[in-house]
Amino acid sequence: MQKKPTKLRIFFTPAEIETVKPSARDIYIVVDVIRATTSLTVITEQGARRVLVSSSIRRAQEEAQRGRFLLCGERNALPLPDFDYGNSPVQFSQLDLTGRELILTTTNGTNAFFACPRESTRLAGCFYNARAVTAYALARALKEKSNISIVCAAERGYFALDDAVCAGYLAFELQNQHPTIESHESALAAIALYHAYPPPRLIDYCNSARQVIDAGLRPDLDFCMRTSVSTCVPVVTGRDEDTGLLVIERAA
Repeated sequence: MQKKPTKLRIFFTPAEIETVKPSARDIYIVVDVIRATTSLTVITEQGARRVLVSSSIRRAQEEAQRGRFLLCGERNALPLPDFDYGNSPVQFSQLDLTGRELILTTTNGTNAFFACPRESTRLAGCFYNARAVTAYALARALKEKSNISIVCAAERGYFALDDAVCAGYLAFELQNQHPTIESHESALAAIALYHAYPPPRLIDYCNSARQVIDAGLRPDLDFCMRTSVSTCVPVVTGRDEDTGLLVIERAA
């Protein structure tokens, strides 16, 4: 029997996932390159034991009152009042988070993890961990005979150029690592966008970057454009028994 090739496709918004009867067996790489998935990579790289992701500010605040969590997040690029930290990869890179537990809520990125099938393998991908996250996803997909989907967090449900370009770069990496991967036309389109708007040129064309600049956090953009620096791959490992929130840890 001929072996079926691993398939690759890209969802440019989380809402697109439901249009194709998504498989929980597939590997999903969630991308919110400016800035949530970059921050998650840095947080786990800095030694955090785990990160709980919340889709709402209120839920994050309620669960943080348990006392053992650092409360982190943003809305529209701005840090939230009374939170310990915002969503700045530069700031997280300067912290020693060894053994700490965090709760993170962001405008777009954290929601995208919830859009993927509940029992699926969900990874956080970005330019910063591009080679590592694609290698991990490919190894899992080949072992489990599953496919790979890249999910763009988008911006409030609409197409976001920064996430699409990053998805294109990840797709390009996957093609280089596994030339026989079967790329859906969505992946081909994203790769074309990557070649048209490679980092750091990308910064000049996307709304997410303008919001971060307006918030006075330009160094975050330069950080988010760094490519294949980290070997850290954040992965959803389940739900926290006490809070019900998704748990993200560093993949072994």
